[in-house]
Amino acid sequence: MKNYLSLSLASILTVLVPAISNGQLYVNATIGGVPSVAGATLETFNEPSPPILTLSAGASLVTGFISGQHAPPFFSGSTASYFGESPANGPDTTQYVGIGSYATATLSFSTPQNYLGLLWGSLDAANFLTFYDAANNLIGTVYGSTAVPVPVSYYGDQGVDGTYYVNITSTTPFSKVVASDSGPMFEFDDVAYALAVPEPTSLAFIAAGLCAAGIALRRRLA
Repeated sequence: MKNYLSLSLASILTVLVPAISNGQLYVNATIGGVPSVAGATLETFNEPSPPILTLSAGASLVTGFISGQHAPPFFSGSTASYFGESPANGPDTTQYVGIGSYATATLSFSTPQNYLGLLWGSLDAANFLTFYDAANNLIGTVYGSTAVPVPVSYYGDQGVDGTYYVNITSTTPFSKVVASDSGPMFEFDDVAYALAVPEPTSLAFIAAGLCAAGIALRRRLA
């Protein structure tokens, strides 16, 4: 793990993309993107036993293509260089997390966080992330179809158009995130996490909601 203290132009553009609200979770996803929080802790999963990661049966740390099982995330844009990996464009040749059907990969944090970013490969509607607080209470779930506001193929796109850097901010701090799959497979790499203020897009959605509620109340009182 390492801390990356600079914020690139690509990440600034990412946070300007309108987010998708999912209860207490705010999501934005870009092809070739990077973490949207400067100073986040980075995990590349290139060590034998990453300390934040617990794998169930059917999930493992893998490399390359595994026929009928896993396809690596696809690097493009600024993602690889941000994490100090290569090549800049093309399939991820480093170690990544591969989750089989109905298996899980759990990310556990020693202190609560409210930001998570990950390189989500061949994103599909059967992939999902479930967030829990320190008392193991459910905060919310981000599905592949939540992360990308367009129809997502059941099997995902294994090329450049199927891998997104997904940034998620929670209004409630989380201590555990469980990555699961109810379909073919789920692959991800290059996680970033932090306890940080909400992204500008998150604040905008909150402000818009409060504004709409105020307008509705005034109309009822009129």
